[in-house]
Amino acid sequence: MIALTNFNAIRFTQALKTGVAAVLAVYLTRLFKLPQGYWGAISAIVVMQSEVGATFSASRDRFLGTAVGAFLGAVFVTLGGVGVLWFGVATIATVLVCQLLGLDQSYRLACVTVAIVMLINGVGSPWRFALHRFLEVSVGILVALIVSSLPPRAPGQLHNPRVDV
Repeated sequence: MIALTNFNAIRFTQALKTGVAAVLAVYLTRLFKLPQGYWGAISAIVVMQSEVGATFSASRDRFLGTAVGAFLGAVFVTLGGVGVLWFGVATIATVLVCQLLGLDQSYRLACVTVAIVMLINGVGSPWRFALHRFLEVSVGILVALIVSSLPPRAPGQLHNPRVDV
């Protein structure tokens, strides 16, 4: 049986804002001719929370993790290519760098970005690929922050747990 008692205006607004943010992120990444604009939509969806403060926190973690991962992924591809064992070394180094920088909430996202840069990158510069990844995610984060701050806002009754993807 469907629990209609869980459906209310706050949850509808959250769903609507999430959908709007995802679509806007796709449009903006296409406008800027970023090759994998779906990462903008994915980032917008991942960081959207019912409260602006929670969206900001999730956005900060995703932004920093993506920046570190894009940089380290490009460094490791440049230095040693894309072998699986080298990817393992890059992952270990990424976790350690995040720990050294005090980015304990960002290391998983940094490692995901390293994986994308190292394992998905096709022909071309790893630096360009890493930059595109960073920009695509940044567009999604910015859109989510703007959309989540628009009225109506949740009065703090609904709190979504953080989701790291």
